[in-house]
Amino acid sequence: MSLWIPARQLDITWINDSRYWKWTPLPPPDEEEEVAELLEVCWLNIVGKVELKKLLLKTSYSAYLVFKLKESSSYGLTKATARVRFAGGAGNHPEGEVCSVFIGKKKRPGERGIFPQPRGKGWMEIKLGEFFNDLGDCGLGHIVEASLFEIQELNWKSGLLVRGIELLPNY
Repeated sequence: MSLWIPARQLDITWINDSRYWKWTPLPPPDEEEEVAELLEVCWLNIVGKVELKKLLLKTSYSAYLVFKLKESSSYGLTKATARVRFAGGAGNHPEGEVCSVFIGKKKRPGERGIFPQPRGKGWMEIKLGEFFNDLGDCGLGHIVEASLFEIQELNWKSGLLVRGIELLPNY
């Protein structure tokens, strides 16, 4: 059972400030869905949260950010940090495991790292991390967070279209 977190349900820093982000409807046939369009920020932080009881128990999951880069106006988005962690008292690793991901860069032969993969209709996905749901439906408010952030290098970033985060079981 996969779970989709649309952009409107993500916690995105500065999302309510029209100087930095705007909401853009998708073209037909998906016009009822909106994406978050990054106009310009220097502090990028995108977080999706899900209660573990909504996921299958004793199942390993991967979290993916689904996005596009505007060809004509994206900049400053080469590298970021991805993290999946348990919050709300869940799990043994509250800080989670972090990894570097390459957003606006194509993989060159022999280069290592986590790079975007094509998803279809021009969308890309990048793996934010993995987790194992061994707490499941215990109903204690246990939450998993999947995030993408770049808050170290405070250069301006622009041109990112965020559609959402998808949690997929690793069968």
